[in-house]
Amino acid sequence: MGHILSVVSGKGGTGKTSFCAGVAVALCALGEKVLLIDADRGLRSLDIVLGMSDRVLFSWGDVLDGVCSLKEAAVKHPVVKNLRVLTAPGMEESGSRYSGDQIRALLERARPHFTWILIDCPAGFGSEVVDFALGADQAVVVSTPDHTSLRGAQRIGTQLANGGAEQIKIAVNRVRAGMIDRGDSVNIDAAMDAAGLPLLGVIPEDQDVIACGNLGQVLVLFSDGYARVAYANIARRLRGTRVPLLEGVKLKK
Repeated sequence: MGHILSVVSGKGGTGKTSFCAGVAVALCALGEKVLLIDADRGLRSLDIVLGMSDRVLFSWGDVLDGVCSLKEAAVKHPVVKNLRVLTAPGMEESGSRYSGDQIRALLERARPHFTWILIDCPAGFGSEVVDFALGADQAVVVSTPDHTSLRGAQRIGTQLANGGAEQIKIAVNRVRAGMIDRGDSVNIDAAMDAAGLPLLGVIPEDQDVIACGNLGQVLVLFSDGYARVAYANIARRLRGTRVPLLEGVKLKK
């Protein structure tokens, strides 16, 4: 049975979608069979980041509506073996008519067919975030090391915990050592304290993440930067391997 991981953020702009794509591909590189679900009906950007805009036809809304099967809607990535992507319905297609029970039933329907299911939830505190997150086995809150983002991380972590989620961790993204040294950015220990969450991983600022996302290229295949290494480390930790926090990673000044 597959393990379901929801990825959330208290505010937009934290790099949550890039995190989902990077960790999903890293899990595939370790031999896992991964379904990546775009739950963000407002943006639906996973297909762009993964270079699949011309491939997705059906959404998880179509699956719930009985228009197509889960197998038909979950599209194979053209390059990454064992990766399928299930896109979100557009807001204009479906509004907000799907209940939490329907969403959780969808996740349980997918669980037997994959070893990992990653959900790219919408940013913020909407009901759909909670519905997807509470249908998962664990959650990761993605935050940048600034006070505004960390306050959002703390709030969404508390919201999920109050809803019954038990395994919630934080990943601190877009970290620059120089900004921390100058006091222009929150250090990692302070970030953990501010969010009130245990740390899953640290991802350094890396221009390749933006470049590959804009070009629809898989980071693992087109970059030798440190973000790629950080995603690989996080994937190994998710599988239960003890990996030093910054193994193979250098934070840029």
